[in-house]
Amino acid sequence: MLVEWKAALRTDDLARPRMSDRHPSEQSLSVHLSHSKADQHGIGSTIGIAAFSPEAAVGEGSAESTLLDAGAAWTRWRDLLGSHGILEGPAWRGIDRYGRRPRTSGLHRNSIAEIIKRRAATAGLEDAELWGGHSLRRGFATEAIAAGVPERDVQRHGRWCSRASMDPYIDAAHTFDPTNPTHWLT
Repeated sequence: MLVEWKAALRTDDLARPRMSDRHPSEQSLSVHLSHSKADQHGIGSTIGIAAFSPEAAVGEGSAESTLLDAGAAWTRWRDLLGSHGILEGPAWRGIDRYGRRPRTSGLHRNSIAEIIKRRAATAGLEDAELWGGHSLRRGFATEAIAAGVPERDVQRHGRWCSRASMDPYIDAAHTFDPTNPTHWLT
């Protein structure tokens, strides 16, 4: 989920990635999309997810410091699959009911939506049943804009074709920002 959140993938793109579409390096994790809603002709695009910054560490030097490092998360997952002899094929797979062996087939987008709902409920988020695949994309845009990332950069990374298509995310990000006039009311 971390990789898909930071790549700001559309729901249809969540279940499609192959292991060969992920390329970790010291600088980043590259995520290749062979086609998507905005690329119907299959030209393809590559999304870069910057390497984890030690300055953003929650608990520097501890396991918590890499919790949001998508490259490290992908490498751990790839290595787990590799330990079971799985070196190619779907990137995201189910695990057997005992939590020991990855399945050979990829996850269906509906399964991914259910996983997101369960994780949201486990995290104690309100209205967890309303969460789904699009929540990752929406969450990326909202969090990036709220953190001060320029809107044009968020639009480019998320492959939004127009600024207008990002308006709902921008509105959500600005709900309680410093420009909210209620901050000045007593």
